[in-house]
Amino acid sequence: MLVAIKDIEFYVREMRMRMPFKFGNVVADSLTALHVAMDLEMDNGRRARGWTADMLSPRWFDKDPNKTMAEGIRDLVDGARAAAAAYRESGRTGATPFAIWEAGYEASRVWGRARGTNDLLASNGAALMERALIDGLGIALGQPYFALLQADVLGLALGRIHPELEGLELAAVLPAAPVRSLHVRHTVGLVDPIRTAAIAPEERLNDGLPQSLEECLQVQGLRYFKIKIGGDPAADFKRLAEIAALLEESGAEYHITLDGNEQYGDAADLLALLERIERDLGAFYHRILYVEQPMDRALSLDPALKKDLGVLAAKRPLLIDESDESLDSFRRALDLGYSGVSSKSCKGLVKALANSALAWQRTAAGHPCFVSAEDLTVVPVVSLHQDLVHAAALGIDHVERNGHHYVRGLDHLSDVERAWCFDRHGDLYRAEGQSGFLDIRDGQIAVGSLQRPGLGVDGAVDIEAMQPLAEAQLS
Repeated sequence: MLVAIKDIEFYVREMRMRMPFKFGNVVADSLTALHVAMDLEMDNGRRARGWTADMLSPRWFDKDPNKTMAEGIRDLVDGARAAAAAYRESGRTGATPFAIWEAGYEASRVWGRARGTNDLLASNGAALMERALIDGLGIALGQPYFALLQADVLGLALGRIHPELEGLELAAVLPAAPVRSLHVRHTVGLVDPIRTAAIAPEERLNDGLPQSLEECLQVQGLRYFKIKIGGDPAADFKRLAEIAALLEESGAEYHITLDGNEQYGDAADLLALLERIERDLGAFYHRILYVEQPMDRALSLDPALKKDLGVLAAKRPLLIDESDESLDSFRRALDLGYSGVSSKSCKGLVKALANSALAWQRTAAGHPCFVSAEDLTVVPVVSLHQDLVHAAALGIDHVERNGHHYVRGLDHLSDVERAWCFDRHGDLYRAEGQSGFLDIRDGQIAVGSLQRPGLGVDGAVDIEAMQPLAEAQLS
């Protein structure tokens, strides 16, 4: 099957955050989403438009304190344009989906090296393009994402990503059916209020949504939590102890992941934190599923740290996130003692599929490892739906979600888009007043209605509600 790329357009959408989100050394209080529309034509003459979107969040991709936010945004936008040029060229006269993906990924890598950006940021442009391509293919064929994967419509050559997967068919590692209900793993940011009583009256949002962790527990029935840690063992322990006390009081059967966002520069400091949690917060400690990206990516995959990583991994499983910069990162991480890698739309679906297959293969051989589902503040419609559809296809049953917590519901959408959400996805959203919200019940969201052609969006994008990238003033 050959595909020709006919056109690619860029749009942006600005949105306010209802509360600041602090992770690592970054505090975000507003967001800009970059949307991509890709027009493609199949070799049978059928045409379709695929969509994708990502937040322009340069501080997650590149934590260089000497680089301004404006410079980081320009890097992300220019990277997306470079990937788009590669997709246009490789798909100008028709090519297989996987050939287009390979050309786009390599072009992004080359662009990043020439620009002087890290590989993680450079790969985001290619990750955007691949999702627009997959979405368009699904719409053209009338098939949802899971069906595309089962039938290998993308023609994925897994062995070209991880050589040990040569000859392995993706369908062999997929679940029998996509997950239809997902546990929300609620993000607890570094400045998020824990107890409601600790919120000063002048800081109360009073916007109809829970603000403190205590309120989220009461209103949403949460069972899974992702807690940010900041690199200071004493301060982190104090905050974790406060959270642990609240969770124990709730009586909930809870599960925890810890996320360092690269803030620990010394493995000994992290070990001290884990040992103190184990000693003083035993019940909480044993509910920690894994520790995500605790150390700076410059250190995380250093073979010289293999012994230290082994000691840490003997405490709690370790997972890479920001260190997952290239196609072989997970494989190298496994050799050093890590057992997990995150799946994030902004890092690429194809890479996540290959990593999932590698985890399946290693686990089957007696070396348990896993792929998790993490969030880069995805919001409705496009980025949220695509991320959820992908996690459901991988069979992951709990996903980090924070876009609904830091951005107020569907306020940023047009009336037309909100109507589409309620009409097509009444299981996922609830209408309230002039807006609507993610419908979290007993800590879960229903995602069955997202099994639509493509990546769960099915063209539900109002171009009139956005601004063409060429006209936008980004900072």
